[in-house]
Amino acid sequence: MDPEVAKQASERAERAVTQTRITARHLASALGRTAEALEQSATVAEEHAQHRERAGRKDAAAEERRVARRAHEAAARARAKAEEWLKLLEEQAT
Repeated sequence: MDPEVAKQASERAERAVTQTRITARHLASALGRTAEALEQSATVAEEHAQHRERAGRKDAAAEERRVARRAHEAAARARAKAEEWLKLLEEQAT
């Protein structure tokens, strides 16, 4: 293989690896922020459930608790995916 062609291919590959790392960091960050937003939504839903319970609206309170539970579960999934991406980055760095 021509040394110049090999050099160009190597440089392109390195740029692709760098771009992949940048994208992975952005994705991990976005997933982390998503998890935070979902946890906030769960907290709001829990507060609404308490309010509805005090107002005697047990069915509405139960629905709010279901919403809160689903939001907590989604936050946990988002956090786990963010951690997977960060772990992958660490493994590739070593």
